[in-house]
Amino acid sequence: MKKILTKINLYLCIISILLCSIIPSNVFGTDSQFYSSNDILYYDPDACKSGSGGGELIGNDNAEKILRFLVGKDLTLIQSAGIIGNWYEESGLDPTALQVGSNVTDANYRPESGNGFGLAQWTYYTRQDKMFAYHQETGRSMIDLSFQLDWFWKEFTEDYAGGVVTLKEKTTISDAAVDFHSSYEGSADTASMIQERVDSGTKLYEQYKSVIADSSGSTTSGSSATCNAESGKATNFIDGFAIYDQYDTQWADKPYGGSATIGESGCGPSAMAMIITALTGQTVTPYDTATYGAANGTAANDGIDGSNWNIQTIVGEHWGLKSTQLGASVNEINTALQGGALIITSGSGSAPFTSGGHYIVIRAVTAEGKWLVGDSNGSKGAENSKTEWDPDTILNGAAKGNIWAVTK
Repeated sequence: MKKILTKINLYLCIISILLCSIIPSNVFGTDSQFYSSNDILYYDPDACKSGSGGGELIGNDNAEKILRFLVGKDLTLIQSAGIIGNWYEESGLDPTALQVGSNVTDANYRPESGNGFGLAQWTYYTRQDKMFAYHQETGRSMIDLSFQLDWFWKEFTEDYAGGVVTLKEKTTISDAAVDFHSSYEGSADTASMIQERVDSGTKLYEQYKSVIADSSGSTTSGSSATCNAESGKATNFIDGFAIYDQYDTQWADKPYGGSATIGESGCGPSAMAMIITALTGQTVTPYDTATYGAANGTAANDGIDGSNWNIQTIVGEHWGLKSTQLGASVNEINTALQGGALIITSGSGSAPFTSGGHYIVIRAVTAEGKWLVGDSNGSKGAENSKTEWDPDTILNGAAKGNIWAVTK
């Protein structure tokens, strides 16, 4: 009997081995041809994308961050202004604000019924308890702006869905502010106090209408839209340089040209967004540059082939910048960097380029003569942006004739 069992066990082992050899070990597949043709050398779906992990939003202050978040939810800037006008009067756009008492400093703060808390001044326990449960579920800080925005959108679209519908019908800030107050905020404000909400929304709209286009915002707020590269030692743009990730879910699926997306082909617009943000001090995203560029002839073959070599001129001039063509010369590029320029170039081959072709920014030269780059290629790009590169490595892959210094 033992011999029979031994034989049976042996047969079972053989069958298991055979099954393992024919069943794929991974439950997902990758298309290497697709990745290489779309500027993807290494793809990490968690790289610098917006999700539920918490982090910074896009913008120089809370108002800009909030407006970009809302516009990213397919609201118009006017409709978004109606919301933010309400919140300005509720909390001053401060996620730590309490209706009564000192501002909250505890990341795990549990709101007290009857005492308004946070951006929208959530007041009643039924809503506060749901918010706190979402905090426990996600592990994010109760007083984090991105957390509160994500919770707001979840609550608004699930519990106040009718308000979403009516808000999207509004075409004036006054109508949007009044509608949002009625459907979501529901305070006991008088008519004159509601007018203050309208006035605040109008003021913020006027302040940001020149830098935030409709549908140009953040689709979610979970993590930072930029990755800050490590410090170096010499020229400008070593510290605090914003590295945009073209695969960030805030814009990855947005169109670039008629046949591609920013995630697939948007390395050129992403590079220009880094340059414009650094040189002008404005927060200009890959969506902003891709939208303007594609409408003005920068998308090659409707975006399928990435960007034409005119992107630095067309997009740069729109934001008040100049571009000058450079030769493939280390000295020439270093001189431009030391003069405050940023360099945009494309190339193919080994990193920081890709086999299918890729745009990068050369942003600084260190005291040792190494170059730092800005690379939008997901996690690999984030790592490339921290690396000090030998100039010859980059010039060996760079497209001769497409090296440009961009300046104010």
